[in-house]
Amino acid sequence: MTGGPDVPGRVEIGGSDVPGRVEITARALTSCARAVAAERLGAPAKKVRVAVGDHQGRIALDITGPIAAADDIVGRATAVASEVKDRLGSLTGRQVGSAHIELTGIVRERDTRVR
Repeated sequence: MTGGPDVPGRVEIGGSDVPGRVEITARALTSCARAVAAERLGAPAKKVRVAVGDHQGRIALDITGPIAAADDIVGRATAVASEVKDRLGSLTGRQVGSAHIELTGIVRERDTRVR
């Protein structure tokens, strides 16, 4: 899980070529995916689990966690999968091939009492 796409050995920084490469560890990739998934699911990050794998040379995500209450939960989960793939791809510069989401519950906004 190191290196990135289209990195032939030179990186352009500030308009000039700099020799080197960009490496993203599996742990960093997992942490990033977890944060993105939690944000899109509308759930606390501590309740979301993400496993990162390989799918035909692309990143494969297995996401497990609750989702924010909505009228169409299945439709929302489908949209979340697409949003997570797009956002993680843009943050890491890698192609995300699949995102499987397993919902474990519903997160509801709490009504707080005024004292």
